[in-house]
Amino acid sequence: MANRFINLFQNAFAPTVRDLPAKNSERDLRNYISPVQLQRLRHDVAMWRECIQEAELAYFPHRVKMQRMYLDTVFNGHTYACIKRRKQLTLLREWEFINKEGEESEKNEEILNKKWFSELLDYILDARFFGYSLIALGDITDGNFNDLSIVKRANISPDRLTVNHLVYALSGADFLEEPYKDWHVWVPTTSDNGISKCGYGLLYQVALYEIICRNLLGANADAAELYGMPVRVGTTTKTDELERAEYASALANMASSGWILKDAMDELELLESKGNGQGFKIYADLEQRCEKKISKIILGHADALDSISGKLGGGQGEDSPTSQALRDVQTEDGAFVEDVINNVVIPKLINLGLKIDANYKFCFTNNEEKGREEKERITTNKAFADIALTMKNAGLEMDAKYFEEQTGIPATKSMAIETKPFTDSIKNKLAKIYK
Repeated sequence: MANRFINLFQNAFAPTVRDLPAKNSERDLRNYISPVQLQRLRHDVAMWRECIQEAELAYFPHRVKMQRMYLDTVFNGHTYACIKRRKQLTLLREWEFINKEGEESEKNEEILNKKWFSELLDYILDARFFGYSLIALGDITDGNFNDLSIVKRANISPDRLTVNHLVYALSGADFLEEPYKDWHVWVPTTSDNGISKCGYGLLYQVALYEIICRNLLGANADAAELYGMPVRVGTTTKTDELERAEYASALANMASSGWILKDAMDELELLESKGNGQGFKIYADLEQRCEKKISKIILGHADALDSISGKLGGGQGEDSPTSQALRDVQTEDGAFVEDVINNVVIPKLINLGLKIDANYKFCFTNNEEKGREEKERITTNKAFADIALTMKNAGLEMDAKYFEEQTGIPATKSMAIETKPFTDSIKNKLAKIYK
């Protein structure tokens, strides 16, 4: 009955393509969505479970509760910082277009080296966290998509591949069909359990710990207010209600510059809480443990965000577990973006008239990896050179061919310089010079 009512309501108010005024509106699914505010709710662990139950419904799955929860999840400062750091690992990399022969296409790079393309990469990476992204390209102006943005995820059904005019609608516009398909980029993630066509995103795992952190912050603030501040106790002999009210108001409003005027018989005490010991530490300890879980989920290592700055993984060295985890995340996200750009975005851009050469593939440069390999090569070569010097000092000699095979450095045997003793005439001449 409820589903029938939703369908009737949708049919009554949903616009059709012919109702939309402009041509660009007909192909932009952002205009298909009804301008209804998505209600935000106070989340707890029970609602976290309800999100996945709604997403795994057998016949009419929805992602409304899940995406509504994600909007609050990313407000957490630690979560936001982890997401930003992970995206920077990919967005700050240099990219290029290379063909099979390894030649670079400056033409393709010139066409796409624009602000809108950087925004497109950003939205593609968001799919890793939210489970999916539907990117509306908007109109083209001089080869630029200046109105590029995402379609509201709560109105998207990744199982039915539709954008719904209203949340919880059972039918909508198919974004993989005309007139929408060339003007939108669909970026799903792989399914985690085979129940849905699309993954839930990293934020579902993060949300559990973020909810605990959010509630913990409120509990910590209440504890600080209850046990961190002394209690003001006033004793008075006043019987007049007006005088007693003034005295009570003075007690209630004592702040940084609080003062009170009392009679000789009035008393004022500040009672501090006793016996709470080190109880306040449980808040910081639990919050830290939850934040480490969030860092581990998003960045691959618990200390990936809080390590000492300086290198990719902080100050622990390039071979540390932290650095290795960040490199793995960077490689994984880079491969994800390259696949979307080459197999989804580039064909659409060509269909829309951009003069992109399809013989060249988008890829991220591996300058950092090449730098590490060069550093390792120099370190190894120096070690061989030290061994060769030690052998020479011991009266031995390293084979030049073997040295060249191991280091790649051309080497030849050094020519021994033959020395002859001074004759008497030379000795006499030297003696006269230095006489």
